Amino acid sequence: METDELIAVLEDAGLSPYQADAYATLLKLGSAAASEIASASDVPQPRIYDVLRALDEQGYVTVYDRERLYARANDPEDALSGLKTAIQQYESAIDEIETRYQEPEVEDSNVSLVQRLRTVFDHARDAVETARDHIQLAATPSRFTALQPLLSEAYDRGVHVHLSLYLPPGEDLPFDATEFEGVCTEVRRRELSGPFLVLVDRERACYATPDRLSQEYGVLIDDYTTAYVFHWYYLTRLWEVYETVYDDRSDQPPCSFVEITECIRAVEPLLKEDGTVMGRINGMFTETGQECQLAGRFVAVDYTGSQPEEGSASLVKLAAKARIRFATDETVYTVGGRGAHIEDVAGKRFTIDRIGAEDDPPTS
Repeated sequence: METDELIAVLEDAGLSPYQADAYATLLKLGSAAASEIASASDVPQPRIYDVLRALDEQGYVTVYDRERLYARANDPEDALSGLKTAIQQYESAIDEIETRYQEPEVEDSNVSLVQRLRTVFDHARDAVETARDHIQLAATPSRFTALQPLLSEAYDRGVHVHLSLYLPPGEDLPFDATEFEGVCTEVRRRELSGPFLVLVDRERACYATPDRLSQEYGVLIDDYTTAYVFHWYYLTRLWEVYETVYDDRSDQPPCSFVEITECIRAVEPLLKEDGTVMGRINGMFTETGQECQLAGRFVAVDYTGSQPEEGSASLVKLAAKARIRFATDETVYTVGGRGAHIEDVAGKRFTIDRIGAEDDPPTS
């Protein structure tokens, strides 16, 4: 920065033109007599004494007598405390202005339309930080990297993280696949571009238009029913048909699922082999809204068009009716997904603990 620019900034910070000039000159000289400072600057000799004393009062310099009046610049750590405070206030004001500009007004609505991708991304970060069970993310490698620390924290909390990663045909990952470890539960690669989308616990959705579109806008949703639409868009358009490139789940129990559709696909083949599948279900009693933790045996699965001789259930068949019969020591419960209301329990997390256990709870 040139001296003239420094003087201009000091003036903006509250120093008078003479004070700014004298201080900038003293920074160059280190320690000097008042007359020398006046000669090296544009401060008139008759004014230099008052100027230096004013700078002394503000903490920028220290004046002292040694036959003549001398001055030396103070340590910037102390001298610039007031300036640093002013800078912090400016930065806080800038942040507040940006926040107020970005944040939509959500007074009576749980769905908001915004103009900027940055707004969607900031809300996505907030949503990821609050995730309890499930994160579904559709992103480019760069946006995945930007969210990686927060996704890692969510993973450590036991949140299942599903990533639909967009890479153009023929392109390799810009990082090693080990970057997914401790961050993602499963990753699928797609070669068709799409939106930036974050779904959290099927309750919050942050959607932004694809980069190739000239019209940039986004949608923010904090509502289970509306977010459910984006959930099925994610599954059908961004997830189901694509190749899995990373999966941290073991083929052997214990293994857990946050979607009833995933659990049914895992449990049904085991039940068809007349296997005994022991496990747990965390969810909520639909009649009372009370949280519950069930331990027992997976008895049967039931979904639209299910037949004993058929193979793995398709997403289309699981899109309508999908339920599990689960036996505990007390009774047999019907369990649906998160939005269940006709079943006994709305399931949020399904865990297979053992296969072929000897002590089975009753089935009725």
